[in-house]
Amino acid sequence: MERGLVTNERNGDIKVFEGSRTVNWLQTPESTGGQYCSVCTCTYEPGKRAYPAHSHPAGEETIYVVSGSGKVKIGDEIFPLETGSLALFPQGVPHMVWNNGDVPLKLCCFYAPNQDAIGYEWHEDFDFPEFKK
Repeated sequence: MERGLVTNERNGDIKVFEGSRTVNWLQTPESTGGQYCSVCTCTYEPGKRAYPAHSHPAGEETIYVVSGSGKVKIGDEIFPLETGSLALFPQGVPHMVWNNGDVPLKLCCFYAPNQDAIGYEWHEDFDFPEFKK
């Protein structure tokens, strides 16, 4: 991706997490020179979830639902997601998204307050009740 202040989703840096989601990095310190926020889109096909769950030890994440529907688990709470929903994942709190609908779920994800906010800590024992053994 060429470094610049303006970009388009078609120029993002795509990463595929097999079995869960496709992430398209649109804004990172490397791509824009920005120091305080990173942005990606994230698409979950029907039935897919962000497993294992994760948290961000050095920052927080806010998601906005662009299209589709599903559920989000943040700490011990579960909330419905639909187009137009916004959710905050506080620093260090395990979270995961699940597309329990029948169309792709597309999110726009914002990480702050700095480039370290996109760091992941994995939580393999954290899941939706429907998937607990």
